[in-house]
Amino acid sequence: MKKSLKLKWKLSLSYVLVALLLVGGVSLFSNFLLQHQFEQYIIQKQNEKNREIVNQVSQQYDPSTGSFPASSLESIGVAALERGMIIRVSDGSGRVLWDAMVHNNGLCHRMLQSMADDMKKRYPGFQGAYEEKNYPILSGSRAAGSVSVGYYGPFYLSDNDTAFIGTLNRGLAGVGLISLFAAALVGLLMARRISRPIEQAIGMTERIALGDYPEKAPARSGTLELDRLADAVEGLSRKLERQDLLRRRMTADVAHELRTPLTVLRGNIEALLDGVWQADEQHLSGLHDEILRLTRLVADLDKLARLEDESTPLEKSPVDLAALTSGTVLSFEPKALEKGVSIRVSGTAPPIEADGDKLRQVLINLLSNSLKSTGRGGGIRILLSREGRFAKIEVEDTGTGISPEDLPYVFERFYRADPSRSSQSGGAGIGLSVVRAIVEKHGGTVTAQSELGRGSRFTVLLPYGPDAALKDETEEQPPE
Repeated sequence: MKKSLKLKWKLSLSYVLVALLLVGGVSLFSNFLLQHQFEQYIIQKQNEKNREIVNQVSQQYDPSTGSFPASSLESIGVAALERGMIIRVSDGSGRVLWDAMVHNNGLCHRMLQSMADDMKKRYPGFQGAYEEKNYPILSGSRAAGSVSVGYYGPFYLSDNDTAFIGTLNRGLAGVGLISLFAAALVGLLMARRISRPIEQAIGMTERIALGDYPEKAPARSGTLELDRLADAVEGLSRKLERQDLLRRRMTADVAHELRTPLTVLRGNIEALLDGVWQADEQHLSGLHDEILRLTRLVADLDKLARLEDESTPLEKSPVDLAALTSGTVLSFEPKALEKGVSIRVSGTAPPIEADGDKLRQVLINLLSNSLKSTGRGGGIRILLSREGRFAKIEVEDTGTGISPEDLPYVFERFYRADPSRSSQSGGAGIGLSVVRAIVEKHGGTVTAQSELGRGSRFTVLLPYGPDAALKDETEEQPPE
């Protein structure tokens, strides 16, 4: 199995990498920009030095004699040479009055060679050479002469200039190191904050996989997605725990439902075989009733399995809910009159595309449950209406009601709100499971509300329209 890094280390490394890229990029850009600007600054300062020398030479011009004092020119030229510049001064006719190359040719060449060596040592690929610029000297509108200023170009960095740039680069490197350290620290803290609830969620799911359902949910991190993950894992744990409990209970209930008629059949058959009973009509009829109970139970289980099978198609056609409801109620009237319970139907609902036989089964199961729980003098009311894009059927009774503890489980298989009720009086506990399976197969929902001692109300929502059952998750869903 390929070994993987933990999330917190990946996040920490990603923070460091991003910081490294950003700091490196900013440092390179800043260094390039600084170097460029500094070079421009040196070139500008060189031009200012040139103009300064030209002004000094211009001030030495004597308009009355039309000449430059030789001693002054030499002083200016020697001072310029000490600053790394080689000047040559000519008069208006072009005659050279003073030339640093003539004054000290060897010094000039040594100075230029030293500058070139320094620049190549600091910048190995630097392309520099001797440059010279000419500036005219005017006296009024007449050309009094010219000054030629030579220097090592396009620029020359002195030791002080180089030290200044080195200090700035070291400062940028220090900022980069501090930024990397801060990024690593922040990355570790953020990674820990993010990975901790994920690790807790992983641990919780591993325990769930082993059949252990922890009550404590993963810690909240304050991050929306991670908190939703924690809620999802906690909800999954509770739901699986409940499903496991229901599965165990269903197994016990199925065993009980099968054991009772089989025990009766075994006892009766043994009595017949032993000659205790005669194989008369009365005893055979009792055996037949127990077989019918087993047949109904198996049929109900088979019906539920087929309804929950997604590959089983629905035979849809236009269904008038009002007519379907009235016809179903009509078949319950004799039993309702015998028990002294009234059944009323009111309201209207839009026609829907559905499997009419299966929807009739939904109404039969709901009415049957309501009739069993409603005592003499009580009533059952069926209200049809429309809620958004859904047809709504409400079956409300004034019966014994369901306790809050039992209400969430009434649609589970074999669940009976009153465990003391036998399958003789209370059915096998599959009726409401069948209701839910049929309604959900039509793309609808069924919910139950009840108050113990005051009655119950079951609400069915069914989408209407030819493409109602084909709506995807992005479309309107049944209201809770």
